[in-house]
Amino acid sequence: MDEIKNRRVTEAVECIRRAETHLKTSIIKMKFKPDYDSAAVEYDRAAVCFKNAAEMEKSRDAYLKAAEMHKENGSLFHWAKCNENAAMICKEMGDSYGALKYMNLAADGYAESGSSDTSAMALDKAAKCLEDIDPEKAIEVYRKALSMVQDTDRLRMSCGFMNRLTKLYLKQKRYREAADVISEEIEKYEEVKETGRVGQLTTALVLVQLACDDPVAASQSVQNFLKSDVSEDAKVCSALILAFESGDNSLFQQVLQRPILRGMDNEYLRLMKELKAGSELTEGNGGNNVNNAREGESDQEDLK
Repeated sequence: MDEIKNRRVTEAVECIRRAETHLKTSIIKMKFKPDYDSAAVEYDRAAVCFKNAAEMEKSRDAYLKAAEMHKENGSLFHWAKCNENAAMICKEMGDSYGALKYMNLAADGYAESGSSDTSAMALDKAAKCLEDIDPEKAIEVYRKALSMVQDTDRLRMSCGFMNRLTKLYLKQKRYREAADVISEEIEKYEEVKETGRVGQLTTALVLVQLACDDPVAASQSVQNFLKSDVSEDAKVCSALILAFESGDNSLFQQVLQRPILRGMDNEYLRLMKELKAGSELTEGNGGNNVNNAREGESDQEDLK
């Protein structure tokens, strides 16, 4: 194993030597400009050899040297690609902030070269590195990525970023911000008439708005996005709101056990564990709502 590693390191060192040779000028040889393109190729090869030899810091540095060569050569896209490679090496080293630094540079380079999709994907990789260690920074990066594709026809990419943002907001209990992003995502799916996804997201939105203790906003969301819909999503949303407004927490918890809700993502399952219906309402104010909610759930089999 050591022999293989040594051979790869030796090859990397030789690549760097050739790169440095390409950068030298010589009046005798009539070479008046450094050959940045050839040097970039050699530094890139060196980076791969160092990586294969598990010399990660040297691999990162070689990618950054290759990036310098591409910058001198005026190739923004390839400069960005080398920075992205350096970022991925940082990620393997456990250096999340180094990964963010170089991935941000890569994203800017891709954007300047006219590749907004590639730029957004680079930011997506950076944000994923930060989700667990710095959620606030991850949100910032996802916002930047979203801004790059929001005005394009990249629906799936835009909605993917919105989904990640929503989950981060939910983890931080920033429910109003989560609700804003979900509403924005619903509007995207409405544009392409994906009614199934609209229903799922409206159910999620209702849960988040109830977490904000705002059944009025939840009712408005159902009216705006589901209208005269008779789907299971519409039924469960109505039952949730009625039970919540009734103040009957026992009934509300029964509605939360419906299969359509238990099949939601983990972030929403965690949210549902915290949701409670208040008991302050009098029977006169909430009695009709209790009966209506029970009628609405009679055709559903609750999970035990």
